[in-house]
Amino acid sequence: MKTAVVIDAVRTPVGRASADKGYYRDVRSEELSAHLIAALVKRVGIEPALVEDVRWGCVQQQGEQGFDVARIAALVAGLPVETAAVTVNRNCGSSLQALNDAAAGIMAGCEDVQIAGGVEHMDHVPMTKDYSPSPALFRLHSEAVMNMGFTAEYLAAKYRIPRARQDEFAMRSHQLAAAATQRGEFAAEVVPTWGRDDAGRKCRLTADQTIRADTTLEALAALPPAFQPEGGSVTAGTSSPLSVGAAAILVMSEDKSRELGLKPMARVKAMAVTGVNPEEMGIGPVPAVAKALKRAGLTLDQIDCVEINEAFAVQVLSVLQLLGLSPDKVNTRGGAIAIGHPLGASGARIATTLLHRMRDQGARYGLATMCIGQGQGIATILESCDS
Repeated sequence: MKTAVVIDAVRTPVGRASADKGYYRDVRSEELSAHLIAALVKRVGIEPALVEDVRWGCVQQQGEQGFDVARIAALVAGLPVETAAVTVNRNCGSSLQALNDAAAGIMAGCEDVQIAGGVEHMDHVPMTKDYSPSPALFRLHSEAVMNMGFTAEYLAAKYRIPRARQDEFAMRSHQLAAAATQRGEFAAEVVPTWGRDDAGRKCRLTADQTIRADTTLEALAALPPAFQPEGGSVTAGTSSPLSVGAAAILVMSEDKSRELGLKPMARVKAMAVTGVNPEEMGIGPVPAVAKALKRAGLTLDQIDCVEINEAFAVQVLSVLQLLGLSPDKVNTRGGAIAIGHPLGASGARIATTLLHRMRDQGARYGLATMCIGQGQGIATILESCDS
């Protein structure tokens, strides 16, 4: 069986999904994706014709994100017509699934060189646009499963995560992301991208838009519950913001990397997906991590760096509680509460941040994991090629 390795991983700055103030209010999803794909190929210095397939995550596949946005982005990026492309949808886990699919294809002896990643423009194509769930779903599950905020409130009640802890975790996310930005820790992963500032001026963007270095516990505590007005604890401040962004990862067989003289960042050690009760979809990472660790022959204490997508503060806190995992090695550069959660791009975004963290810290093993709307979990374990 071949070994799949990651050569490089990049992302755009993540912008706010806002028609008035958003970074990418007049940038289309395909353009954002194509910009990043082209930048990744140029940065690594490989011939575009070597890329055999593009696997691109996207959740709302309609409008500018419809008709296989992966293929459109690949063509706009200047990849040859012979390069295939497919759009992947596992809701929030879409682009981490794209990475896993690319790795699996390589391990199976199929394509040797692929780009995995994803995009979501939650301003141009809103999260619930034209969504019409099957009534049959609600014969088995509460209608609240389609509202992620309600599932977060369920976790808060079930696992007894108080409002104060959620506020503290949200502040941690902003503080760590702001500090990482100031120290230049995102510089290696962020590709400067054209967009607009708050005033509407066209500019080259290099930092994420929704990080708030000035966030305080007092300000967070003053926010009203966003989903359950009476007795709720989840607020806009402890939820990931609606976002726009893209992330891309170059994956190839280890044999091909040697042939091309490229030094990989990491190899894909193990991956897993699993289903959980949709009413508490936020705990999806718990069984997914257990499954991936078993496949890797590792224990959680052997993992040096962990990235958990921060859909909600309470969701991450519940996962940490159930896994018995200290936050000390989790999201040490902040997470989606501060950086943003562009649905189809978030899996590749956390994997990208994880890969750069691992390299900077000299870590051997890293773990990327996410909860997924409607009750799933996904996890990917990476191993440094320096180990």
